[in-house]
Amino acid sequence: MCCTAKTGKEVWRKNLPKDFDGQAGGWNFTESPLVDGDRLIVTPGGASATMVALAKKTGAVVWKGTIEGGDTAGYASVVIADCGGVKQYVTLMANGLVSFAAKDGKMLWRYGTKNDRFGGNTANIPTPIIDGDYVYAAAGYGRGAALVKVTRSGATFAVEEVYWKPEMTNKHGGVVRAGDRLFGDRDDSGNLWCADFKTGKIVWSRKDGKDGGEGRGSASLTYADGKLYVRYSDGWVALVDATADKYTEISSFKVPNGKNNTWAHPVVVGGRFYVRELDVVYCYDVAAK
Repeated sequence: MCCTAKTGKEVWRKNLPKDFDGQAGGWNFTESPLVDGDRLIVTPGGASATMVALAKKTGAVVWKGTIEGGDTAGYASVVIADCGGVKQYVTLMANGLVSFAAKDGKMLWRYGTKNDRFGGNTANIPTPIIDGDYVYAAAGYGRGAALVKVTRSGATFAVEEVYWKPEMTNKHGGVVRAGDRLFGDRDDSGNLWCADFKTGKIVWSRKDGKDGGEGRGSASLTYADGKLYVRYSDGWVALVDATADKYTEISSFKVPNGKNNTWAHPVVVGGRFYVRELDVVYCYDVAAK
């Protein structure tokens, strides 16, 4: 749905199942739509409009991208890539990674099938991470993570698996990249891990709280200025050194009325830290003094 920012008046709306024969998983559609210039990119899933580009001001269809046999929408959000010198939109769907040309919606490449890697999983949630021709994706429920390299020869794209790491699972806390390092939560355990982006080698891993700190349960995280801001599902927030060679917690506090199963990702912007607890948003001053 598109609304005017000033008044909230509805301008247009689309229903993904009705308008595009969209196919979602058990938790329905959860991606964050991607605004790219004058276009809005969303992933209905299914066979007739797996990914669509809409005119953001009118909702008119610019193109529909399809993949053979279709695929159910995942829970990740679309990201922009420039693999092989071609602008494209990449997302993690129910059965693996898929890419569509930004120009016309042509499917360029895919990684994984319903029978391997991410395929047939309960839910694929984390949003992919792009670095040039490299694409990283992870999933929880005991699956793992992959780094693939995308190459192009003329109009043909190929995908090479650089690594597949079962120990780099991540359910819904998200994976962030800072320099050559990746950070995530092992599935939804609260046991953070740090790994080398290009090799997948684990640098350190928090072990069931034995490395210190109060936080427990699924960890959602973001990065700013050499620090990880981690929001555990039991209500604790931790500031973690992202440059250390082991899990190093700098400080922590409990969100007021913090309870279990709050999985909202924290945000750091303009020297302020925002964290949501159910229907309340808290804002903290974290600017350097």
